[in-house]
Amino acid sequence: MGGSRGDVLTERSFEGSAYSDYRSSHQTQGYGTDYTKTFCSGYYAALWLRIERPLVEGILRPLGGPDRSCLDFACGTGRVTTVAGPLFGEVFGVDVSQSMLACARVPSNVKLVKADLTVAPLSRRFDVVTAFRFFLNAEEPLRRDALSAIHEHLNDGGLLVSNIHMNATSPAGLVCRFLNRIRGRVVRSTLSIHAYRQMLVSNGFVVERVIGYGFLPRPGWLLPGLCEMLIGPVETICRRAGVPARFAQNFLVVARKRQ
Repeated sequence: MGGSRGDVLTERSFEGSAYSDYRSSHQTQGYGTDYTKTFCSGYYAALWLRIERPLVEGILRPLGGPDRSCLDFACGTGRVTTVAGPLFGEVFGVDVSQSMLACARVPSNVKLVKADLTVAPLSRRFDVVTAFRFFLNAEEPLRRDALSAIHEHLNDGGLLVSNIHMNATSPAGLVCRFLNRIRGRVVRSTLSIHAYRQMLVSNGFVVERVIGYGFLPRPGWLLPGLCEMLIGPVETICRRAGVPARFAQNFLVVARKRQ
C-alpha cells in the first residue's frame, strides 16, 4: 500500500519527460555516432553487456523462432535489433532518425526502415514488438501515439517488450525528481513502474512481467571505472537478496496486446 501511494505521488511531482519534441531530438547529423560511443565503454557499456543484453536475450529467445517476426520500434543504432536478429525469422528495425540508422550494423535477416509509424504504418503485423529507451523521454502525446501504433502493428495476443531507463522510485530517480522540483520543471526524465503500467493498461495492453535491473546507480561522471567494475557484483547481490524492482534504476516490462 505504501509503495503504491508513493508511486502515485511521484506522478504529480515533476515525473515525466524533459523533451518537448522527442521526434526531432535524435535527428541531427552525427548524433548516431555520438550515441554509439555512449555504449562503447564505461557504465552504460557495462550495463548493456553484463546485464541488459543477457536479460533481453533471455526474454526474447522463447518468443522467437524461424516462423516468428519482431519489430524493433524506435530501434536507433540497432542494439536491440541485433539481439532479436538471430532469434526471429524476420526482424524490422524502424526509426525516424537517419543519423541513428546509419550507425546500425544488423544481421542479414533484419530490414531497417526510416519511418514514423505513428503517421505512416507498415502494411503488416508482428508477433513481438520491442521498444527500448523510448517511452521515458517521449512527451505524453507521442507516448500515446506510439502505443497506439505498436498496438496496431501487433498480431492478436502479441507481446510488447519495452523498458524505462530512469525509474522514478530508484535512488537515482529520486535525485532527478528532487532536481526537477528545485528547478520547477522536468529537466531529467523519470517514470515509475506504477505510472508506466497505467500507461500500458490505458492503451490496450495487459502487463505480464516487470523486471528491475541496474541496481547500481550511475553517479554522473564520478568514478566511471569503479562503477563499471562493480555493476555486475552489485546486480548479483541485489537479485539474491530480493531487492524490489522499485529500487532498480531501470525496469523491463512484458505486456500483451489486449484483445
